[in-house]
Amino acid sequence: MYGNVDTGKGKIWVPGPPPRGSTHRGVSKDVSRELDPPEENPYEPLDPPSAPSSQKQAPHPPGAPPGAPRHRLARGVGGSEPPRPFWGGCGGRGRLWLLLLGGSGLLNILLLALGARHVSALTAALEAEKVKPPPPPAASGSFLLYNEHHSRCVVAAGRLLTATQCQPGATSQRFQWLPGGRLWNSGSGLCVAATSRQNLALVRLAPCREDSRLQRWECRPGALLALAGLELHFNYGNNAQNEVMLYTGTGEWSRWVVHGTKDDLCSRAGCPPCSKGWVYFWNSCYFFSKTETSWTEAQGFCSALGAELLEVEELQEKKHVQALLQSPAWLGIRDEELEGTWKRRDGSVLPRNGSWWHRDEPNGGTLENCAGLGPDGQWFDYPCAGKLRWVCEGTP
Repeated sequence: MYGNVDTGKGKIWVPGPPPRGSTHRGVSKDVSRELDPPEENPYEPLDPPSAPSSQKQAPHPPGAPPGAPRHRLARGVGGSEPPRPFWGGCGGRGRLWLLLLGGSGLLNILLLALGARHVSALTAALEAEKVKPPPPPAASGSFLLYNEHHSRCVVAAGRLLTATQCQPGATSQRFQWLPGGRLWNSGSGLCVAATSRQNLALVRLAPCREDSRLQRWECRPGALLALAGLELHFNYGNNAQNEVMLYTGTGEWSRWVVHGTKDDLCSRAGCPPCSKGWVYFWNSCYFFSKTETSWTEAQGFCSALGAELLEVEELQEKKHVQALLQSPAWLGIRDEELEGTWKRRDGSVLPRNGSWWHRDEPNGGTLENCAGLGPDGQWFDYPCAGKLRWVCEGTP
């Protein structure tokens, strides 16, 4: 269990063994300046629900500056369906037909107003709509990837990507954003994909796949384009063929803008993968709260947005959350049914080797049936009625 730690401003929690004679899990040290307050988020409740205070206090340090898991959308409080998240709405079409079938009362009105013939025509149109293929993913407008240092644009030659003199009219040089951070080449109809998640791996074109981590790209400060979740940047190509490659460096050869502008490439994205206030990583959207509440209320908040309380299952996801976490937060696991058997929301048992418990944790017995994670990425058990921040996770 974490001990009581001074949580005042100007302190930062450092994991480590407790001093002699102390039960604290961490020690605090002074910092010379205040961190900038985070941007206000439209999803954060201004007055979070109150919960019984816990005698066990988790540390509350300031956080470090800010970075494909499972997705199971939960149902809302009382069994009602929660509203969908505010992301992922760029490609939806054809919903009107479903609304027209809202209930028998509406059909009766249609029968009276339009007559049986018109209703038959409507039914036939509905059946025809069902067999139509789904619309293609919404794409952004096209643009050229331009490297100012070389005064060159990226061009597709077969499945190879190199750089050449810019020709705005050439479809082989025009790219578009697809949902989920994918880059699509207009001339080939293929997506930009890394050949592996390693430094110096080549970047080529491949058939577009929504589930491929090698096709997920994100912009970083300084006109950098990186493979999502990694410090591997889209690079001009320091090789004999000048083929585009991944590179850990952040120099001029890794900096790209929209041709004819100073804008970064993501400024042309037609639809951000996540809503404002949410962070995209590996085909998931994460919301980091700035207030504290009980485990149950945190889970209810996430469910109301069509998301779930965070469940960390992969090392890269753990590192991503750890980089953004400002203070201890709830995890979406509990051992209420059977002490020591930690389960996810779907009822599956969490294997011990698939977790990151702090040393000597969990240790709270039946008094601490919920779990949290600290800024060091390590887990601890905690009273469910206690108050911690939380992290929601949902699909883009």
